[in-house]
This record gives sequence, structure tokens and C-alpha cells, in this order.
Amino acid sequence: MDRHPLVEQIEIRWGERQTVAELLRVERRALRIDVKPTGEVAIFAPAGENLDEIQRRAQRKAPWIFAQLDAISRRPNATPQRRFVSGESHLLLGRQYRLSIEQSDDPHVWLDGGRLVIGARCIKDQPHCRRLLQAFYVLRAREVFRQRFDIVSEPFLRKGLNRPPVIIRKMAKRWGSFTPGGRVVLNIDLVRASPRLIDYVICHELAHAFYPDHGEGWRTLLGTVMPDWEKRKTQLEETLR
Repeated sequence: MDRHPLVEQIEIRWGERQTVAELLRVERRALRIDVKPTGEVAIFAPAGENLDEIQRRAQRKAPWIFAQLDAISRRPNATPQRRFVSGESHLLLGRQYRLSIEQSDDPHVWLDGGRLVIGARCIKDQPHCRRLLQAFYVLRAREVFRQRFDIVSEPFLRKGLNRPPVIIRKMAKRWGSFTPGGRVVLNIDLVRASPRLIDYVICHELAHAFYPDHGEGWRTLLGTVMPDWEKRKTQLEETLR
């Protein structure tokens, strides 16, 4: 994401409905609108673009914005907050594992069949268990994301894209981004999703190397590379809410 953007708000109406979007002035050429899985709407607009023009263009997208908001409202409730105790269910690469916390003088995490085992010095130390599991997810993310990137990036490289660096880090509200500097950033938590959904996020961001917004060009390119991308997008948002 662009650093330190100026944040404003803009109201979008459709019939009797209205929502308030966060407007961010950033260094980019085209306007981009995102509806996040939380239901928040963000508009990324060129720094010097006139506010009335932004309002007009955002208003044209109102039917799409409210369709996305309606789809979000129909999804299952978000996963309850994890407490990191034995018996909880945790995801890894799209598979559910039953968490088992065991005492160990050598703290680490491993898979044992259908169990995700945390070996901890104190099994009741929830922050410690959380850190151990997060470190395990980071290691798996580094391995899996780069493997999947190598597999799905080929069509974009053939179109002339120079292989971009892949950055893996914790992100608060996004599964990935393509930065103005030409880097692909992927959220560590995406390692909880199945490989086919990870592939969708990577392709989504690589398509932004050619088209910075979610307009017709971007949709055509992504649809050519991944015809079922919209289905995968919905599955991702339902799985990792």
C-alpha cells in the first residue's frame, strides 16, 4: 500500500441506500474502489483528482458497491476469536486441524495427522502459544507462497512482466497488494486458505501490474488467466472471515 495517504470520506448513494467510503489520495494514475470483507469501502484516487470527479465516478459504481455489501451480509458469521486452547479448530492450507497443546521443553509446532500440535513450556500461556503458532504459519507461508507464485506467475511473465519481489507480512485488512514500486505483498494469514485460493490472490495482484484498478482490462486479463476467479474470490471471503 502507498505510504501515509491523506484520508477523507465520501458518501455514495443508490436509491434510498447510502454508505460512507474512505477516500485515500495516493500516487496512482487511476481510481480504484475496494469493498473489504469487513464491509468497509475504500476509494484510492490520484492525489490531484478533483473531488467532484471522484464523487461522480464512485457514484457510477454504486450498484456494484451495494451488490458487494449485500453479498457480504449474506455470508456466515465470522470465525470466533481464537483462545489458543486444546480442542479449537484451526485452518492450514484449507484444511481444518484440531489444536492440541502439549508441554514441551523445546517449544515448537508440528502436524500429527489431523492435529496441529503446539509444544509449549506452559500450556496455559496463551500469548506464548499464539506466538509459536504464528511463527509456524510464517515459515509455511514463505515456503508455500513462493511455490504457488512460481506456478501461477508464468502467464504474466510471458506478457512481459519482470518477476516482482514477493513480500510476506501481516496485513490488517487485505489479503494482498501490488505496490507502486512493483512488489507483490501477501498476507501471512492467507496460509490458512487452500492453494487454489492463494493462487487467486497472487493472480489478482499480478493483474494489477498491468491494470491498477478493477476495471474491464483488469477483469479481462484475470478472467483469461483464471476463468473462475470470481468463484474463488467468494470462497476466500467465506472461508477466512
